[in-house]
Amino acid sequence: MPQQGAPVRPLHPGRPLPEPPPARDDRRAIRSAVRARRRAEASERHRLGALRHPRIAAGAAAGVLVLLVGVPVLLAFGPVFLVRTIQVSGVSGALAGTVRSALHAELGRPVALVGDQDVAAALRGVPGVERFALVRRPPSTLEVAVVPRTPVVQQRTTAGWAVLDAARVTISVQSAPVAGLPRLTIPGGTAQPSEAYAAAVSAVQALAAADPPVTGVRAASADDVELTLRGGQRVQWGGAEDGAAKAEALHAALQGAARGATEIDVSSPGVVLTR
Repeated sequence: MPQQGAPVRPLHPGRPLPEPPPARDDRRAIRSAVRARRRAEASERHRLGALRHPRIAAGAAAGVLVLLVGVPVLLAFGPVFLVRTIQVSGVSGALAGTVRSALHAELGRPVALVGDQDVAAALRGVPGVERFALVRRPPSTLEVAVVPRTPVVQQRTTAGWAVLDAARVTISVQSAPVAGLPRLTIPGGTAQPSEAYAAAVSAVQALAAADPPVTGVRAASADDVELTLRGGQRVQWGGAEDGAAKAEALHAALQGAARGATEIDVSSPGVVLTR
């Protein structure tokens, strides 16, 4: 054994002695410092991730928006979705052909760009059309469902026989009278021809299913309408009021004792006069 107080020599000459192990309190301080550093590193990673995520989300949202908006727009205005066919429903014959011709300018336009106002402007010169509905059928078909005007009477003019609807719109002008359509006469000098016309149309419509049918109507005023039936009977109709009752009274008079009468007055349907 070395003598007390003698210096301690290293076991391996030339090598330094190992550091003594840290005290227990020092080890705790080291572990605490390591944990604190790890928490700081985790917090920094979370912060940087939070900054990146909104940018990624915003970029993804922008991409989706471009796809949702841009692709349909490109398709809608591309060559695939141009109007190539115009279909007309609700009417046939000459009127359907006229409607189709009036819409010829819409051929080649993108289907999405054709609106009701465009069709209305094109059909303004087609008097036989009362109203319409526009249906777009991708990729290239435009359908126009037409409600035609209904002829009610015909009136002689300097240009020929004007076929009129209930709103007094001229549907067409014919060189000869149209078979089966009542001929209207409004005497010259009538104070209110529009009111007289409305009363005449009301009487004709009330007797639309009458037998014998109405062949002529004369309206001197809104309260003085006279009808002529196919059998030659003249009917004093009066004004536009009580149309259904007057039609029923006329039917009863024609079927009853007044069968041979040439003049029937139903202007007061409760008291029918014949002669």
